[in-house]
Amino acid sequence: MKRISRKNLRRMSLATILCLAGVLSTRNALSQSDAQTSQSVKAQTTDDQSSSVKSFTKADSPAADSITESELKRHIDFLASDTLQGREAGMQGNYAAGAYIVDQLRKSNVPPITNGEGYFHYFHPNFRNILAVIPGSDPQLKNEFILVGGHYDHVGFGNQTNSRGPFGVVHNGADDNASGTAGVLEVAEALAALKTKPKRSILIAFWDGEEKGLLGAKHYVDYPAVSLSKIRFHLNADMIGRLRPDGLEISGWQTATACRHFLSEQNVDGLNLHFMYTYKPESDHWPFFERRVPSMMLHTGKHPDYHRPSDDTHLLNMGGVRTVSRFILRCAIAAANADSLPAIRDWSKEAAEAFAQRLKMPIQNQPSRLGVTYNATLAKDGTIRLTSIAAGSPAALSGLQVDDEVLAVGMIATKSNDFRSLVMSAPSETVFKIRRADSQYEISVTLRGNTDLYGFRWIMHEAEPGSAIVTNTTSETLAAIANLRSQHRIRSVNGKTFAKRSDFETLLINAQTPLKLKVELDGSIETLTLGSSPSNAQKGSSSQNGDAENATKNKPDNP
Repeated sequence: MKRISRKNLRRMSLATILCLAGVLSTRNALSQSDAQTSQSVKAQTTDDQSSSVKSFTKADSPAADSITESELKRHIDFLASDTLQGREAGMQGNYAAGAYIVDQLRKSNVPPITNGEGYFHYFHPNFRNILAVIPGSDPQLKNEFILVGGHYDHVGFGNQTNSRGPFGVVHNGADDNASGTAGVLEVAEALAALKTKPKRSILIAFWDGEEKGLLGAKHYVDYPAVSLSKIRFHLNADMIGRLRPDGLEISGWQTATACRHFLSEQNVDGLNLHFMYTYKPESDHWPFFERRVPSMMLHTGKHPDYHRPSDDTHLLNMGGVRTVSRFILRCAIAAANADSLPAIRDWSKEAAEAFAQRLKMPIQNQPSRLGVTYNATLAKDGTIRLTSIAAGSPAALSGLQVDDEVLAVGMIATKSNDFRSLVMSAPSETVFKIRRADSQYEISVTLRGNTDLYGFRWIMHEAEPGSAIVTNTTSETLAAIANLRSQHRIRSVNGKTFAKRSDFETLLINAQTPLKLKVELDGSIETLTLGSSPSNAQKGSSSQNGDAENATKNKPDNP
């Protein structure tokens, strides 16, 4: 597209721009094909999707199908045209963009948030937020709101404070953020067309002045049209036009409890969801998060054209814009209809990034779960006699001693070759029955780590209740054979969910095989089957770690 100079653009009148808006808004774009499939979208296994996800998909299918590539492209072609001069807040091109957005809302029968005051909410002194609403259908819940928004301004001609150069030519901002604006417009139109509206109301927002310091969002939280206490969930679409195999970045999911699971269940188009552990004050989600509104930023990633004149429409992945917009629509509808919503939780940058690093680091030299060695020769005849106790280990802290004979772990008697298996599969709080001299004792032991019955280790995190997060798997065990991997989130065991660590341990110990695990990874939900008995799996796992009976006289309880 040929660039228009600043001098020539100054000669254009606002009337001319608005006239062009009218022409473009009525142009026939139906010849554009919506059959193109985004290469960034991967196939999703749906064998074990919950019934709620299936019914949700069926219910919203017509609404999601109404979001088309041709309509999205029509919006973006206009908003990112040279004629709009980069949509800088307060300038003529920005006013033309605002007029276009309001015209589209009117045509879609999406009313303004405040009757009698119109769509525009002015501030600072000639900037304008645009607010509309889809009223909820439930008599009580309609007073709660789901917020879906994105900023429609850009950086105009660019300068040293907001552009990566060159300066003085139009920065069209096709990705930033004509793509997000178009997506929110299509979401609003799809919601307005629903025969049965969602239970909660949905606030539609187009923010101005984002590129000047999040001014529109900051103004709203200071002077809200809808009380912040009534906004239960916020989706911010900022730069959704460059979907690539890396997928859709979602920042802020840790600001709400169980939010990752909620978002993943709406991912029926198979997006690769990249749940970010970083969360920065770089877009309109931040002022809302600061006021304790759970706020997510959806973003397809930065690129070399970011804040440059080269951020043009022809570089966008229109199929990807459509897929992301459909995902936003599903999330908005699901949130608006949910019996309960993810609750706000305190978030710490340092804690989140430390947890992310913990998941990425390979687990090496794991400390012994019990902290003992035993006589391998005697073990052949079924006698487990302890030969050493590691200082500071669970065995030492509980009072186990050298020469103690272990008779049972929990309710299970020890045999010639299963002591390691019993220790690894035991709950964290376990009673050991021992013989010391001529007397028998029961000693309570708090074992290190979690139950490792099928060849994988896991942790839990307060941001993801009801999920066991896999940290690593042991090669050639049932977990590895079933392709259970690090960062898989286990959501259920043989169809049974759990709330806390002890519940999950109990499910693993008592479950019948084959074991069916409902798992999520990168927003895709599937079922993995672990297909043999725990005892066989554990014996195989033990031998893989160099734990043969005759390897040493003093045999450790785990590798």
